[in-house]
Amino acid sequence: MSKGGWSCPHCISDVCDILKKACDPGDKGCVLYGKALFSSPESPSNDAFERRMERKMKRLLEGKNPEGD
Repeated sequence: MSKGGWSCPHCISDVCDILKKACDPGDKGCVLYGKALFSSPESPSNDAFERRMERKMKRLLEGKNPEGD
């Protein structure tokens, strides 16, 4: 999938080589899931991304490593 000048190395002929289905960036199982905020409000990654950022902020406010290490 090539959108916005970025192409995924796991997308081969519009099929995800990891999930073995049509490439849908941010879909559960995608390497970007929960790691990026997508412009499409329907992307399942967006909720996971928000939860991830909330956990990082909580750890940061507690004086812990925000990455969880």
